[in-house]
Amino acid sequence: MTSSIQYSASSESTLPDKLLNFLLAHTEVQKITVPKGVSVCQSGDVCESLVILLDGRVKVFRPSENGQSLTLYYVNDHESCILTASCILNGMPFPAFAQTMKESTALSIPPNKVIEWMDEEPLWREYIFSLLSQRMVGLIELVNALAFQGLESRLAGWLIDQTKYVQVINVTHQTIAQELASSREVVSRLLKEFEMRGSIELSRGEVRVLDKEELNTY
Repeated sequence: MTSSIQYSASSESTLPDKLLNFLLAHTEVQKITVPKGVSVCQSGDVCESLVILLDGRVKVFRPSENGQSLTLYYVNDHESCILTASCILNGMPFPAFAQTMKESTALSIPPNKVIEWMDEEPLWREYIFSLLSQRMVGLIELVNALAFQGLESRLAGWLIDQTKYVQVINVTHQTIAQELASSREVVSRLLKEFEMRGSIELSRGEVRVLDKEELNTY
């Protein structure tokens, strides 16, 4: 049975109203909007702020020298990038890349406040630790999938995971290949096999999942 790779934290990471009000009460916290397709952080960058998404989606990924890339996770509504938080707390450069997948509105928090509130504000500390624990589970699942699952199983899991957010997945074969650190040719072949088995329906730039139970058998 497929073990779906979870690229996003669970709904438990929803930003509490009390914490949101706390953040909005500080003039150092700025509300920002970033268009779709913007590279907001690159490998080696110094993290100048920590953002919490109010509405949007950001992909955090690692590219390779051969042109492929591996998606580590997505940052969704009410979530923050735990790699950014870690870099701020440890004074280290960002080890990956981050890009907006759609227009995103967020709260931008300066590094000194991120550090200060970890010591002084229990609600903030609890929120960061909750994100960290959930993200670690997701990354362990990702490592497990890469080490022990074949591409067919990972692709099926990815398709199932995407249907949590949309009925029809608007995506190219090349994009899926980048998500799974594979090649477009291999992904296209597997998608065609899934379609022949009745699991999915393919059209230009779209994948419609027809049978999740069948996908779960891969």
